[in-house]
Formats: sequence, structure tokens, C-alpha cells
Amino acid sequence: MRPRGIWIILIVIFFLAGAAGSYFFLKYYTPAAPQTAANGTEVQSPEIQDLITVRLMLPKDKKLVMTEKRLRSRIKNIALAEAVVEEFFREAGSAYTIPQNVKLLGVYRDANQVLYVDLSDDLRRNFQGDALDEYLLLKGLYETLVSTIPDFQDLKVLVEGKEIETLGGHFFLKYPLKSLVMAEPKSESVTPHE
Repeated sequence: MRPRGIWIILIVIFFLAGAAGSYFFLKYYTPAAPQTAANGTEVQSPEIQDLITVRLMLPKDKKLVMTEKRLRSRIKNIALAEAVVEEFFREAGSAYTIPQNVKLLGVYRDANQVLYVDLSDDLRRNFQGDALDEYLLLKGLYETLVSTIPDFQDLKVLVEGKEIETLGGHFFLKYPLKSLVMAEPKSESVTPHE
């Protein structure tokens, strides 16, 4: 073979190798562009589809403040409730009235659609707030679960698997929370005397 023919063959081989390398690089190492479905809506990647937005109602500065968080979606509502309660105490732990290191021991549902949230004794033992702080903690937990978990009628807080009389000495917790947190606190108004 003549030297010119060898050079042409080498150039063609280098060109094909470069084209193949570029194809594999673009296919496997660059992020995929958003895909569009037949109806024109954007199809999200599986990683994004597995996330849901939950609303956490956190007690801060003597009121409830809504914060949105993205959590991994769960197939079962109980698993989702567990993730939401853990995130609630992780986020609320920055407030000085919320006990630190509260651990979720379990979430259960009975036949009457009452959701039971079983928490570690750190919740009761380390609680140092007043009546408003206790109310906001209970209402925030209730509101967070209501906005996220469908099909439950009421919420009951357990500590170490047992019913407790009170968390901080202000509210009776032997009964579910709905009637407690849905009642608007009464404020005493001053009326002028005539």
C-alpha cells in the first residue's frame, strides 16, 4: 500500500472513533433534556416524580408557620405519615419550646380511622413551654398530618406506646386531638362600662 492510502485509512479510523466517542459522551454523560408527552405536558424524570410537597405547620414565635418540604413519595399512607412526623420534629426542633431529639416510635391506624403517633418520652420529659406552646405543638402536628395524609378522622398522641394524661400539664391527651385543636381559643374581650 502506498503511504497516501495509509494516511487516508488512519484519518477515516480517527474520524469514526471520534464520532463514536462523541455519540457515547453525549448519550451517557450529558443531562437529558426535559421530555414532552404527546399532550404537550413536560414529563419529569423518575427522581423528580418520586418527590411530593408536604406542608409542615410549625410552631414558631407563638404562632403556626407553614413551611413546605419535598419528601420522597411513599406508597402507603402510614409510611408517608412516618416521614412527615419525622420531618415535623426535625424542622420544629429549632424552636426553643419544642423538645430536641424526639424520636418517632411508630404510626398506627385503627378501624375507626384514628391515626396514632407514638413518640419517645423526650417529648414529654423535655417539654418546657407554656399552654400556648403546647397547644401550637399539638395543633401543628395535627394540621401537618391532615394536610398530607388522606382518610383519617382523628389523631392520638402516644408516648412510649402508652396514653399520657398531658404533655406539658395544660391539655388532657387521653382523647384524640381533633376536638381540642379545632376549637378556636377564646379570647376575653374587655367591654367598656357605661
